[in-house]
Amino acid sequence: MRPQALSALVLALLLGCSPGAPPPDGTARPTGAPGTATHRAGPPPDRGEDGAHTTLTARLPIARYSYSDDEYLAITAAELILARDCARRYGVTYDPPQATAVLAPPFADRRYGISSAREAARWGYHLPPQPDPVPDSGLSAAEQLVLYGRRATGDTPRDATHQRLRVPAHGCLGEGVEKLRKPYEFSAGADAASRIATRSFVRSRQDSRVRAALAKWAACMRKNGFSYASPMDPMKNPAFQKSGISRQEKETARSDISCKRGTRLLETWFEAEARAQRTAIARDTARLERLRGLHLAKVREARRIVAAADREAGTDT
Repeated sequence: MRPQALSALVLALLLGCSPGAPPPDGTARPTGAPGTATHRAGPPPDRGEDGAHTTLTARLPIARYSYSDDEYLAITAAELILARDCARRYGVTYDPPQATAVLAPPFADRRYGISSAREAARWGYHLPPQPDPVPDSGLSAAEQLVLYGRRATGDTPRDATHQRLRVPAHGCLGEGVEKLRKPYEFSAGADAASRIATRSFVRSRQDSRVRAALAKWAACMRKNGFSYASPMDPMKNPAFQKSGISRQEKETARSDISCKRGTRLLETWFEAEARAQRTAIARDTARLERLRGLHLAKVREARRIVAAADREAGTDT
């Protein structure tokens, strides 16, 4: 079997949900959009090589209750190994791809609008291109059935079988996800983290310091010839949502970044939201710390699975 044969369906199973909506155990890869859970905790943001704040969302206090990129990769790698072991039960040899080949890079951090001068200069308000899923046209019908289950063709509601064995509803790839997810699910904790991430963004916009910084940003933009009340507004401009990236879009984006720097909007907004999150977290610490404990246990189990598979591969060679 081709080692990197994965469809859009399987990517959805591995990600656990649609973009921006955390699944029950809070494993969704963060996108930096308002209201989503985040990853990587840390101090207030530092400037990157291009002077941009590229990890603002990832440094918010609520990030403590999600996964780092490395942890998420370990979980995905373990899920693929479990899928491989499942496929063996059906006599199918599945050589899973590297987790890095399955997961697309996280989207740019746009919780407070664009924040990277380099991306603004190149992409304007468009998101950087994301790699397409690896095609699965090389899979046989039996392989697709085992890996994807009754959703392989999208029109088989009855239970699927292979070699007289019932195939999991979402196939072995779905089983790999569920087998690692189920023991560590805690929907109450994940819901609490998601609510804090959503409400803190709303409350931060109501902070007097943020409102003042937004007014200064808007005044700076008008001075440069652009009329926008909020950094979110240019991203909604229909002219900037077309397939091409115009000169006007890039000029607007460059001015946007420049005005954010001059008014310290990003720092002010981040600090206001961090304050709101710390207050909310203090009211729900027990539930959130239980969620964190389950996350850490899941990561340990994922790394144990990956290490065992590495030892098995070393023995085989």
